[in-house]
Amino acid sequence: MQDIVIEYGKGVVNTEALDESLRAALGEQVIGITTGSGHVTLHLSDETPSADVIRARVLVAAHDPTQLSTRQQTILQRKQRLQVVRRDYKGSVDLDPADFTGSDPLLLALARKVAWLEGELNALRDGL
Repeated sequence: MQDIVIEYGKGVVNTEALDESLRAALGEQVIGITTGSGHVTLHLSDETPSADVIRARVLVAAHDPTQLSTRQQTILQRKQRLQVVRRDYKGSVDLDPADFTGSDPLLLALARKVAWLEGELNALRDGL
């Protein structure tokens, strides 16, 4: 394994996104990266050609920590969708399965299940 230490003066590093971009460019040659004290250290296989080391240095120099990794984008999108659903939820009155008494038994069972699920979710959000 070879360690390539690169001075990084931009401050924050989005380690996950940088690692993802390096692996996309260099594949299995990337063993990992570490950051700290104004440096990014690339851990590359011994077989990494010098042209790929240069390519990796260019990727580090061009790194934009505001650009999210694929996983980070997915998490952000989920959070945004949840915010929209919460904002648009108009159910200020809790679901009462008793309102469905006399209805189709399947509909009553579904109302009970939804009421239970709503209670569980509220408990999770409230940390109970």
